[in-house]
Amino acid sequence: MIQKNISFKDAIRILQESAIAPIGKEKIIFSDALGRVLAEDIIAKDDMPRFATSGMDGYAFRHEDIGVLAKEGLILQGDNPAGQEGEIALESQAAIKTFTGSKMPQNSDTLVLVESVICQDGRVVLNPKAPLPKKGDWVRQAGENYAKGDILLQKGTNIGPYEIGLLADLNQVFVKVFRKPRVGILSGGAEIIEVGEETSAKNCVRSVNNHLLKAMVTSLGGEAILYPIMPDDKQKIIEMMREAFLDCDILLTTGGMSMGDYDFTQEAIFEICDVAFKGVRMKPGKPVAYGSYDGGNQKKHLLALPGFPNSAALTFYLFGRLIFAKMFGKRFEHRFLKAILKEDIARTDSRMEFRVCDLAVSDGHYEVSFSSKRVLQSSVVNNLCGESALVILQENGMDLKKGSEVDILLFKYFL
Repeated sequence: MIQKNISFKDAIRILQESAIAPIGKEKIIFSDALGRVLAEDIIAKDDMPRFATSGMDGYAFRHEDIGVLAKEGLILQGDNPAGQEGEIALESQAAIKTFTGSKMPQNSDTLVLVESVICQDGRVVLNPKAPLPKKGDWVRQAGENYAKGDILLQKGTNIGPYEIGLLADLNQVFVKVFRKPRVGILSGGAEIIEVGEETSAKNCVRSVNNHLLKAMVTSLGGEAILYPIMPDDKQKIIEMMREAFLDCDILLTTGGMSMGDYDFTQEAIFEICDVAFKGVRMKPGKPVAYGSYDGGNQKKHLLALPGFPNSAALTFYLFGRLIFAKMFGKRFEHRFLKAILKEDIARTDSRMEFRVCDLAVSDGHYEVSFSSKRVLQSSVVNNLCGESALVILQENGMDLKKGSEVDILLFKYFL
């Protein structure tokens, strides 16, 4: 049964409990996996390092010979360059010059740095001013980075540049990732004209939502599909929505969710979708709705967003991320951080508020203010740009004074 005018917390709970199945998987080359989500655990096939390795340029020796090193010196037995395949056996009371990344000679267990010794007359003597090496100094032991069988990357991991580097280290040519969710975007309103379109009309707005949401979908790891602007015609809207659901896993609509005479989008949604909730006590984004569509073999998902760009963007960020996470086989929770207010906040609304603010870091903690965000209307898309965050003002909360600690959400981060 549809729930109306619910709290933000309840809306999140409904999404967390919804039957949103993980999406399909595909195998791709690791170097093309940037921004994708792993669909399998990545497990180490070998120890790394596979054998004891020198961590610096120095001289490998047996720590039991430390007294000889410090007094008369160890006999210099030879060199051990990196990449050498053969085994070198260290003799008693001897040292072998061993370079960074070289396999440690047999029988050696410690390395003394080149700058800590004096080489003379074929012997290696510890500099009297240098510290006495401890057993195992500057030696990377076998399996120190990771051991065979270790899970190095878990299923559900977002693959970034560092993960690409690890996959290269593992010689992992192919990886299994979740397919990119296909997300249809349908914006409605007779006043909307497309970017680049010329018109003599004065009372019109550019199609900001389409392109803003497409960029957000891409940032979350999805594939966005833009459709023509929906007319103010209920049957046409239903037809366009049904057609979009054929192509997509998720459908985003913007506009037509209020109580105006021409707000037909919500009527169309109620007619063809199973709506879980409509209306959340939040600002911006009160008219948002979530539902599902019976696509036969596959259940499709709908987020009906408000029409103003800020409202559409923030409600998609707050709710759409949960749908994406469940499709990627993981649970997602927003990470709220703490910040200090640099000015007073006056409350004029009892709803839970996500207020865009300026973000700065001072003495290791976040500070927030509103010096460039004086106009807080949901149509001011420039408020979302720059170093910004969201101050979270709780439902039925009080005015806040400068210096108060508040929760914030770094909405500019998508991974």
